[in-house]
Amino acid sequence: MKRIFVLAMFFVGLSLHAQRYRPAKIIFKDSSSRNGLIENFLEKNVNFNPDGYKRYILFKETARSRREFLDTKKIDRIILFDKNMEPTAVFDFVWVKFFKYKIRKKKYVLSEKTTLKFLPLLFETEKFRVYKYVMITVNQNTGASGYTIIFIRNKNQDYGIPYELVEFNAMIVFPSSTLYSLLLQVRAMQELGKDCPAFLDYLKPFYQKYSTKERTQRKRIAKEYEQFVKTTFKSSKEYVLYQIMFYMEKYEELCGTNKQTPEQKQENSRNNQ
Repeated sequence: MKRIFVLAMFFVGLSLHAQRYRPAKIIFKDSSSRNGLIENFLEKNVNFNPDGYKRYILFKETARSRREFLDTKKIDRIILFDKNMEPTAVFDFVWVKFFKYKIRKKKYVLSEKTTLKFLPLLFETEKFRVYKYVMITVNQNTGASGYTIIFIRNKNQDYGIPYELVEFNAMIVFPSSTLYSLLLQVRAMQELGKDCPAFLDYLKPFYQKYSTKERTQRKRIAKEYEQFVKTTFKSSKEYVLYQIMFYMEKYEELCGTNKQTPEQKQENSRNNQ
């Protein structure tokens, strides 16, 4: 049932109303929260994700209250509500890191540089938060183009990382290929599950397989993958979500709550509060 719900949420677009202020709950990084109205600045960004980030958001406790300026760096989550006060969307301010290919080391490493992004929450589990990042650019000559990336954050880590490029317009130059995508998935899970040695051991053969430089083997792996996705799933998007949940379930199986020491359980409990 959870899988069906997640897949449904993935394909449903976010619906935003045209009013200037939206009812919302602001949850701060110190776990405090405020209820009120925030400026509906999302209406001004088709992609829900400005390249940079707003340094503050406009907030009012009631329609007649004075405006306040809330520092976005202090905000963890914004929950938006409709006119009936039913939650319609969840957004997080997330510091993210990207992978870079180091030629000398011949492997993908995580950059130390972080970028703050405002990400719509796709779903979350006890351990992870998963986001769907949409980037759209508009060119006067070619029109709109863009791409979608899945970001994941381990709740015990203070940054998120890209998991997969889900879809992109042909006009966007992006280093994407079948083996690159599969390797990025494994590298992402290695970073997200680096507190679990058994999980890293499980991922090691996949990394070795997808990072091979042998051309014939790469073509065979790519062909097998494409055939598997084509015959098993309705789209590559559906496969991506299936694979995310597969890795997460494997992590729980190998190093979940029941596999942790009392000290690890106590530490995770503190981090998740």
